[in-house]
Amino acid sequence: MSLVPLLSCASVEEAATLKGVLDAHGVHCVIQGEHHRSLLGMLGPYVEVRLLVPAGQQEAALRLIRPAPTVVPEETELPDPARVRRRRRLAWAALVVLGAPSLVATVLGLLARCG
Repeated sequence: MSLVPLLSCASVEEAATLKGVLDAHGVHCVIQGEHHRSLLGMLGPYVEVRLLVPAGQQEAALRLIRPAPTVVPEETELPDPARVRRRRRLAWAALVVLGAPSLVATVLGLLARCG
């Protein structure tokens, strides 16, 4: 049985999840690099984690794990301009209220050092 790479995974957890999906549908799968990552400790993320499947089952495996296309509605509502303006004003007000005391304290501190 010849194993071929199916895809690279971002983490061991992602690979284990995809392996579970493939195993549940009868596609044999091996995770390459799983144990090497754990052995290397902090350097583990430099080891690539890949899913390997038998050559004859590669297409079936890809169909199982390929994400479904996202359906986007034809018409999307635009945000209410008045609401957008209110949110911007609130954001600026929060910035002024939260940032002003620290700005004043910084300026006073600098003045105290210089004078």
